[in-house]
This record gives sequence, structure tokens and C-alpha cells, in this order.
Amino acid sequence: MRMRFFEYQLPVVLWLLSIFVFSTDLFSTKQTGRIIIPVLMFLFPTISYEQTDFWHLVVRKSGHVTEYAVLAALAYRCFKNEHLSLSDTRIRTIAFVLVAALLDECHQLFTAFRGASIMDVGYDCLGAVWALGLIGVYETWRIRSHSIL
Repeated sequence: MRMRFFEYQLPVVLWLLSIFVFSTDLFSTKQTGRIIIPVLMFLFPTISYEQTDFWHLVVRKSGHVTEYAVLAALAYRCFKNEHLSLSDTRIRTIAFVLVAALLDECHQLFTAFRGASIMDVGYDCLGAVWALGLIGVYETWRIRSHSIL
């Protein structure tokens, strides 16, 4: 039982803690802009200020999608280990990610330079759906490649 926790559940808990850190003021728009905007200006010297703002937003929202895709993959792996049906595993994964995203936005209400956004919950859920889609493609490929051999 203890090994199951370390192998399947602990990665989910650690990733949730990472998300908690990402939703603090350390990763606010102002803070990430200090890094992302100079990098954009270095890579694209002729980029306009409006374009840097746009691409800064794209990078930030891509972060939402990616961090919740990772959470979904870890949660899926954890729920799959409970020997649920495929549909139950997927439903639990989406529900888990949705609750985590909502709690994350609630947490941001209590930070000085962040705010809650239902759009961010949408990006987070998009990441979960994307991860489950990739997992489905991988599992289908794996089953088919083994049945050929």
C-alpha cells in the first residue's frame, strides 16, 4: 500500500504543490513579464510592444494548458491504477482537474497581484482534455502495435 502511494499518488500531490507555487505572486503577469518580454525582444528585435504583450499572454496561457495537462496525466495514471473502467478513469480525471483548477483560482483571489478567472479554468480543462487525448492515442497505438507482433 505504501509503495502505491509513492508511485501513483505522491507525484500528483507534488505536482499540485507546484501548481500552488505557480499561482502565487511570484508568477504574476508582472513577474513573468520581466523574463518573457526581454526574451521575446532578444529573439525578435523588431517586435512591437503590443506584440510582446500578445505573446506574453500566449506563453502564460500555454503554461496553464501544460501544467494541467501534466496534472491530468498524473491523475489518470493514479486512477487507472485503481482498476476502474476507462470511462470512469477519464471522468474522474476531468473532475479532479476541474476541482483543482477551481481551487487554484480561489487561491489566487487571496494573492495581491493575481485574480480569479473562469477563462483560466477553461484553459486548465483544455490541458486535461488534450492530455487525455494524447494518452488515448498512445494507448491505442500501443495495443495495435502489440497485436501485430
